[in-house]
Amino acid sequence: MLAAATDELEDLGRQSGGAIDALARRRAFDAYVRFGREASRFPPRWRHDYAALPFDDLEWSSGRMAVAATQSAAGLVHAGSTYLEPPAAAGDPRIVLTSLADAARALPERVAALRGHIVKYDADRFTALANAFQNCGAFVDVPEGVELDEPVQLVWTSRPGVASAVFPHTIVRLGAHARATIVERHLGEAESFVCGIVEVELGPRARLDYVVFQQADGAARVVFRRGASCADGASMAWHVADLGGALARTALDLHLGGTGARGDINALFFATGFANVDLSVDVGHAGAESESQTIVRSAASDRGHGRFTGAIDVGPAAHDCRASMRDDALVLSRDAYLEAIPALAIGAHDVSVSHAATVGSLDEEQLFYVQSRGVARGAAERMIALAFFEPAIARFPSDALREEVRSALDTRLEEVPDTFTS
Repeated sequence: MLAAATDELEDLGRQSGGAIDALARRRAFDAYVRFGREASRFPPRWRHDYAALPFDDLEWSSGRMAVAATQSAAGLVHAGSTYLEPPAAAGDPRIVLTSLADAARALPERVAALRGHIVKYDADRFTALANAFQNCGAFVDVPEGVELDEPVQLVWTSRPGVASAVFPHTIVRLGAHARATIVERHLGEAESFVCGIVEVELGPRARLDYVVFQQADGAARVVFRRGASCADGASMAWHVADLGGALARTALDLHLGGTGARGDINALFFATGFANVDLSVDVGHAGAESESQTIVRSAASDRGHGRFTGAIDVGPAAHDCRASMRDDALVLSRDAYLEAIPALAIGAHDVSVSHAATVGSLDEEQLFYVQSRGVARGAAERMIALAFFEPAIARFPSDALREEVRSALDTRLEEVPDTFTS
């Protein structure tokens, strides 16, 4: 299987989306096999065994297709693993925005200095798998002092009618004092398996808002590990909305290595039907006077299941750091299930660190108050449920993105029966 993929990439040559050599692929695949022998702990009635996920009937491919410039006006676009290549460079001429494979050929030293240093190839079973079969990706380099007014869009959409195996690897670098917003989207209506990696490096006093908007098909499986490293005074914010897929697994790593570095994570997910959503957050404070805030809002209805695991790790040199982590979960039906597991590890003095987690259902007093204003119970339930997500939505970096998330949540809430607890 791995040999066939490697041979296909070799045959495609510069048309392929491969950016990892054969030896590194073999090493990653061996790590994946080792992980497969390990047992995993799952919440009750969890439907996906990570050690035995089926990959039959998936189509693995790589390549590119020339398109008109207007089709890639959003930034960088892939259909499955196929790079939709515009006829000429698009977007802001001050930055590098290209496929990872093209960047690896044109800027090999720059890519090699970043790839695998923030997210290790054997961080978990899925990062190992993503490295072994990597077939597409993106590279974004914002030079020192450059401030972007418009978001950089990275889009992955499934190929119609094709159950694809997509293994994207995205690398982002911001130089000192640079500012940018990146929006990563996952769309489509096919039963694809998307397993990817995102690595972000921020220079001193750089600022990045990285938005993930996942609306894949209800039968898709979307698995990602995203990691970021922040230098002195840098500020990194992950904004994640997982609103699609049968299985959505997101691991967010944030390393605050610089003095005065700042990290924010705000994430939300809504597990409906038979969906499983698995979110893990790991915030590491290594630099003095670093700060972080994590806000997670999750909900589940029907037979949807969700899990949040979060950790704050304060290193011995992270004096005077401040960190907080809060997860609030809303169960909207009797057969839904949500679990929260926050943890702290503190190795420094003079720090302010806290965590909290709640799991509950709709408040009958709130429902009574809204209904007393003439609102039907079903509409009142949806209104309160949508408001529940607002603390996370409000931290998305623009009005347009906030409205987009609200609209997507409202659509999903409309699909839920009028009485959530039935």
